[in-house]
Amino acid sequence: MRRSSRLATCLVGAIAAGLGLSLAACKSRPLPEADTAAASVYVQHCSQCHRAYDPRSMTASMWETQVDAMDQKIRAAGMEPLTSDERRIIMDYLTRNAGKN
Repeated sequence: MRRSSRLATCLVGAIAAGLGLSLAACKSRPLPEADTAAASVYVQHCSQCHRAYDPRSMTASMWETQVDAMDQKIRAAGMEPLTSDERRIIMDYLTRNAGKN
């Protein structure tokens, strides 16, 4: 197979894999601990701007980075940031239910 054909095949495969992962992420499965106060705090705050993502979709360290980034975006938008208690509750919830590597 020529190099350009292999490259095109790899590119199409990568796009198809990405689309498959995106569609799989769209499947709605209940959040872990959905009936707990911690899940409620998470959903209440995070779904103000976007859907509350499944904690299993990222590792604990990825969630730490993501929550830090969201804090900056919240402040830049002039919204009320999380209190230290809310952040602790949300991070504990996300860490407890995070995906594994």
